[in-house]
Amino acid sequence: MSFLSFILQNKWIILFYLLIIVFIVVKRKKFQFQAKFIALYRTKFGLKFIDRIGTKHSEFIKILGYMGIGIGYVGMITIIGFIVKGIVDLILNHNAPAVIAPVIPGIPIPGSPIFVPFWYGIIALFIVVLIHEFSHGIVSRAHGIPVHNSGIVFFGPLIGAFVEPDEKKLQKQSDVVKYSVFAAGPWSNVITAALALLILSFVFNPAINAVAQPTGFSFLEITSGMPAEIAGLEAGVVYNKVNNIIVLTIPEFAAALGDLEAGETVLIGNDDIMYSVIAIENPEAADTGIIGVQFHSQKNTHFTNQNNVFVKLLIWFNGLFTWIFILSLGLGLANLLPLGPVDGGRMIQISLEKIIGKKKGDHVWKKITLLLIIVLVILLIVPILRVII
Repeated sequence: MSFLSFILQNKWIILFYLLIIVFIVVKRKKFQFQAKFIALYRTKFGLKFIDRIGTKHSEFIKILGYMGIGIGYVGMITIIGFIVKGIVDLILNHNAPAVIAPVIPGIPIPGSPIFVPFWYGIIALFIVVLIHEFSHGIVSRAHGIPVHNSGIVFFGPLIGAFVEPDEKKLQKQSDVVKYSVFAAGPWSNVITAALALLILSFVFNPAINAVAQPTGFSFLEITSGMPAEIAGLEAGVVYNKVNNIIVLTIPEFAAALGDLEAGETVLIGNDDIMYSVIAIENPEAADTGIIGVQFHSQKNTHFTNQNNVFVKLLIWFNGLFTWIFILSLGLGLANLLPLGPVDGGRMIQISLEKIIGKKKGDHVWKKITLLLIIVLVILLIVPILRVII
């Protein structure tokens, strides 16, 4: 891909991140910078809504918040399990995919098995993060704790959000109340993921199946000089067969090539023509094969009636709710890491102080945070270095 082609293909992504940089530079006096790469921008956005919901439905919100405590600790155990598995895989399996990766919509992360499409990612992240942070504020208000600010935070290129309950009044509350406030964000993400899954299962998937059927898949781009181009495959052409088996969607195509090895021949085609493609070794994952095609999981599956506006909307919203589901689970679990200031870290800090006392508890909590940071950096950097090197 030429530089100009790259710019044109990613123009909206580039423009979005340039606008963020311009926004930070122009509003730099209103930002609070921490550790040189964390930028906080405080606002009053949504505080009236948080106050109204938290006070009007306080008893229901309290009960819901208490339910989230158990879910929070189950999620914490789950994410720790993923981290341990990631360490084992990193040691024993050179080709193991990254168990953690930053979410930057529109930008592929080397070594990560997940690519978050730009528009889906931006919109889904906004919804998921807004629900997460507002939930902290709503549970705080249900317990009579004022919420002073909301805002956005930038961790380098990563975007997040926050709400700021009155920390002094929060610390005077019982441990159960503190637990419920900290667990509220991840718990709301679990609820959001469940609702998104229900909507996908009982609304969008049945609706799409009723008005459109998949007819095949295409490729966004064929890499120059790679086996797919040499064999004659073309971008934009609809194919529906892999190794003489009917394959109609991009997920099905990805699954069909999931165990591809270097030197293996793959037959890809449609009812008119079949191409023989010989895979070469994947430079990013030794002992696996690659043919040199690029595709978008939502855009490159073709449907009957796909030019109909109603069908387009159904397919688009189906993709959006899919990413809301994925990112809700991911964000909820990530925030339950027993790490420093994130939700799981605050919860485990309270538990340690209760069990072994405040001084020893804080000491152990800081040690756990430091150890986990080191582990996360290794799990993040090593897969990237393996791909680059």
